[in-house]
Amino acid sequence: MSDAPRMNRLAMVTYSAALMLMIGWLLIVGQAILLPVLVGIIAVYILTTAAEAMKALPVVGRMPRRARRLSVLLGMVAAFLVLASFITSNATAISFSIRGYRSNFDALQARFLELLGVHELPSWANLSERLLEVFDVTNLMPIALSTLSGGGSVLIAAALYAVFILAELDKLPDKTLRAMGDAKQAEHTLEMARKINERIGGYLAAKTLVNVILAFVSYALLLLLGIEHPAFWAILIGLLNYIPYIGSVIAVVFPVTMSLVQYASFSHAAIALVALMVPQIAVGYYIEPKFLGRSVNLSPFTVLLALAIWTALWGMMGAILAVPLTAMVMIILAEIPPTRFIAVMMSETGEL
Repeated sequence: MSDAPRMNRLAMVTYSAALMLMIGWLLIVGQAILLPVLVGIIAVYILTTAAEAMKALPVVGRMPRRARRLSVLLGMVAAFLVLASFITSNATAISFSIRGYRSNFDALQARFLELLGVHELPSWANLSERLLEVFDVTNLMPIALSTLSGGGSVLIAAALYAVFILAELDKLPDKTLRAMGDAKQAEHTLEMARKINERIGGYLAAKTLVNVILAFVSYALLLLLGIEHPAFWAILIGLLNYIPYIGSVIAVVFPVTMSLVQYASFSHAAIALVALMVPQIAVGYYIEPKFLGRSVNLSPFTVLLALAIWTALWGMMGAILAVPLTAMVMIILAEIPPTRFIAVMMSETGEL
């Protein structure tokens, strides 16, 4: 008899591992269907949070709730179209401007080799030719356009899903009650949905505000440093900051590289690196943990693990959605008694 509970636990672990593998396989295979649906659901959380916040505005607050939600959705789509056009045009401009700094490439190469004690140019060290090939507009534009078109198709499909979800959102309580057949169970399900809405909507709203402020601060620093295309780099830093911990740090590498190419000065690039990293460190290690950490209640290890998993599954879009998706999973696990301990381990404080 003593072996029976042990066998049951082993069977439970085996079934759980098989279920996780199957879910992972379904997420990879069904990415084209599942990703727009999940983005649409998260968009609904943003829309409902923003629509409720618009109540405080003098004129817009008097609009019907559906009209406010629709106006926020249209604003999000318009913002994406403007950003896509801006990024495309600036990618072309940056590619052409870098080609004008060929002499700077050669000067940097000679200076670097001199620091290494190499006085004769090796045959493989034709840095300017190689970098100009990398930054050639004919190479960059297809990559930029394919990235934007892929993200655009996901967002357009997600917007359509969000419209239909919003159309049925007000009927959700009554439909849940009819589906459950039990008022107490229906209220419990709706409470879980409200908890997800509160956490995800609050996190994304606060994260967006932080990213906008970070982009403006970066823009001011880029102007002071005299780096070309400061608006483009600032927007890139703000957008990549949606990726936890590493996103904005990766984004800083690009304007620092531009500084190095533009001024052919290692010292100017070092100053740019330090100046741009200061706000990133302030945001990543003070502002976001203090103001955003409690909103999703995820431990730093869980965030890093989620970032690795969702990026492996869905690439850049998975990295951006890693935190809200993992927060949703944690809330759902917390409502299921056998899996509640997993949610406790995922949380930052241990309190759910």
